[in-house]
Amino acid sequence: MNTKNTLLLVLVCSAGTAVSDTIIVSDSPTVVRNAEIREALRQDGEWTDENIQANPYLFIQDQIRKCDELKATIDAQTITLNRLRKQAARTAKDSDDMLARTTNFLATAKAAYKSAAASGSWPVKIRDSELSQEVLEDKIAEALERVELLKSDRANAESALKKVERRQATLAAKKRELSSLRLALVQQAEQVKMNSAITEIGELSAVLGTLQDMTLDIDPAASAPSLEDLTQDDPDKARKSAVKAFLDD
Repeated sequence: MNTKNTLLLVLVCSAGTAVSDTIIVSDSPTVVRNAEIREALRQDGEWTDENIQANPYLFIQDQIRKCDELKATIDAQTITLNRLRKQAARTAKDSDDMLARTTNFLATAKAAYKSAAASGSWPVKIRDSELSQEVLEDKIAEALERVELLKSDRANAESALKKVERRQATLAAKKRELSSLRLALVQQAEQVKMNSAITEIGELSAVLGTLQDMTLDIDPAASAPSLEDLTQDDPDKARKSAVKAFLDD
């Protein structure tokens, strides 16, 4: 579009809303859609200084659109993080419950084992089950391994919770900053529309620089690990050694 054709733009829009569907160019009877105008004003997908000076209102509206897109990204990630936070909290609680039951079994099994070993009265009865010495030792080994896995689950769930909470705090701060940024753009757009700041578009540089620098890691997995990875086996566990150390204590 020739610059002279942009001397007078009739913009039917209130501040803070999307630009109207059409723009009427004063020296041309042609009615053109804003989307077409935007593309015509860009070079390689970016606004040029010349086009910004010639069309400040459209440029500011485009930046407001970017703010809205970024807010939508923040909102979507917040939903994902809330779901991961609930999963991590549930994993931590389940681990605590199972750890309590397993620890209680170990205490009972240890007392029964020592009593039977001292008196030679095998098998022993635990929770309505009669267990030989060999079977009881195997059950104790399984329980000790489960305790280690449950502790690992609990620690990883707690770590995931902290990561999610930190990410949520970061996104909340970004959202507040973005809200202030959008308000500044809306106010500037109103000034431009009233023809009081057309020559002062350069004052937006700090605001726009902030928008460009406001980058987000939009992959929730990068900040909140999958809960499927929270449980890790310990393949090097020496089962017999663990049982011996436990029983000798």
